[in-house]
Formats: sequence, structure tokens, C-alpha cells
Amino acid sequence: MARSDFGEFALIDRIIERLGDAAATDILVPPGDDAAVWTAPGEAVVATIDALVEGTHWRRDTMSPADVGWRAIAASVSDIAAMGATPAHALVATVLATSFTLDDVDALIDGMAEACRRHGVRIAGGDITRGNETAVVVTLLGGAALQRGGARVLRRDAARAGDAVAVSGTPGAAAAGLALIEAEREAEPSAAALIAAHRRPIARVALGRAAVEAGIACAIDISDGLLQDLGHIAGRSGAGIEIDLEALPLHPAAVELLGEQQARDLALGGGEDFELALTGPAQALKRLATPELAVGVIGRVVAEHAGEVVVRDASGRRYDPPSPGWDQLRPPEHA
Repeated sequence: MARSDFGEFALIDRIIERLGDAAATDILVPPGDDAAVWTAPGEAVVATIDALVEGTHWRRDTMSPADVGWRAIAASVSDIAAMGATPAHALVATVLATSFTLDDVDALIDGMAEACRRHGVRIAGGDITRGNETAVVVTLLGGAALQRGGARVLRRDAARAGDAVAVSGTPGAAAAGLALIEAEREAEPSAAALIAAHRRPIARVALGRAAVEAGIACAIDISDGLLQDLGHIAGRSGAGIEIDLEALPLHPAAVELLGEQQARDLALGGGEDFELALTGPAQALKRLATPELAVGVIGRVVAEHAGEVVVRDASGRRYDPPSPGWDQLRPPEHA
């Protein structure tokens, strides 16, 4: 059966059925109406929206439709995680190109459902239409505890001179995976973990919540690149950030397959990672450095060069990688 055999509403019914328990069927008004309705008693609502556009964020030769579905959910979950909040319900708008078959739609939904189950999210509704390129736009809503005067969340503007800077996982792993895919090196034995980091990233929800409980006030997800995103913290906080090049936690497979120099450059500016960068008291950050949360201190917040992130090598000299990260509005050749 071809996708053209389905009208809009028949395709929506098929999608809801295929989502299974990843669809929020027990809320006040479940998927299928003009809007979804649910309650959020006793907590602050945290909301984000993210888009994955074919040709800009993914290509058919590097990702399957199922991978796209997974990443569409994981990208928005990562934003919620960076706030230290708990993700709950997603609204998904999908633009389908004429080349996107019914099998592609099924795979896309399967990938979304798998990511929802992995991250504790359910889809409450959405929209579907046709267009020139396939795109998936996810609005994700979550919750955070209320406190006097606001909500208990992590912010970009809360870094202070004297804070340590830490990062989770191994930045650059996802960009290394993409580099191997593009170089047709997927079959190499050590490549699997890096390719999985690119195609099926896992957002750091548990870390975000643990950081809030530990009294950390500042975090950001580093999907646009470690330096680019730390720059947002520096700018919003009116402080400088210094990173120790040798302290970057590199994925062993990235070093093995691409060399230490490229692995470091990708860790600094490769993007694609859904890891978290955090700033706060060094002891509080070190308490988060469990095997499950995988946090490592990589630098410090300083009063000097406010708004700027500086990387220093072992001798204290400034190091500038080929790219600081990804700018969503800048053409790829300038990213």
C-alpha cells in the first residue's frame, strides 16, 4: 500500500495505532482531537521546541527514518534535561516530502516510539502535512518542582567566577560517528559506539535532575558544540570560561579511529552531542561524577574575558579549534 492511498486523518489514525504505549491515550483529551488536554498540578511547566529538517540536520545517506524519529524526540528531551526538569508529553508536527514512503513513515514512528519509551515520554498529539523536504518538529513539555520565587531549574545565566566547569560523557563521539559514516568506515569494529552516539543519542535526564538536587544552578546541552554552547553560558552570565584542553574526556574509539587531534577538535566543536555542560562549585560537580552520570571537570569560570570561552593547552597557550560549533542559521561551510 502506498502513502498516497492514505488521507491525512487515516494516516494520523495509523500513526496513533503504531505508537502504541508511546501515545498518551489516558490524558483528559488524547491524540486525535483539535488539541490535547492534560493537567500539571503542583509543578512548573517546562517547554521546548526543536526541528529536524532533511538536508540541514540529517540526510538519507547517513540516517534511516527510524534514526530520525529517535533523534527528533531525543533532541527536545535533551533541552528539558538541560533545565534539570522531567520530560512528559510531546507534540509532533511532521512535514512529509513526496519521496517519503509509507514504510518510511512507519519507521519514523517506530523510532519516535522507541525514543519515547527510553526517555519516559509520551506523544499527546501533533500535525501532519506535505512539503518539499521532510521535517519533524517536536514540542516537548515537562515539569519542574516549584520553589519560593520560581522553579527549581538549571539556567544559562547562573555561572559565577570561581565555579568549576564540567561536561558529561565524551563530547565529540557523535560527530566522530558522522565522520566515520561519511568516510564509509561504519564496518570497522570500533566504530559501532560512535555511530550509535550519532544516530541514537540518549539525553541526560537523570543527570539534569541530579544536578538540581546537588544545588547546581547552571547547565546547557551541547548539541551545537561544546565551545559554542559554553559561549552562551559565558554571554548570559557575564563571565569568562577557560577550558583545559588535556582535561577533555575523549571517546577511546574516536582517538583510535580518527587520532587524538581530530578527536579533540570534534569534542570542542563537532556538535551533535546531547551531553550536558554544567558550572558550579567543584565539590558539588565532583559528587555527580559517578559511573552512571559520567561527569568530568574540564575548566573554570573566571572574571576575565567576560562572554568568551578560551581553551588552553598544557603550557597555558590558547588553542583555537577549526570550528567552535554549529550555528543553525549559518550555511554549513561557515559553521
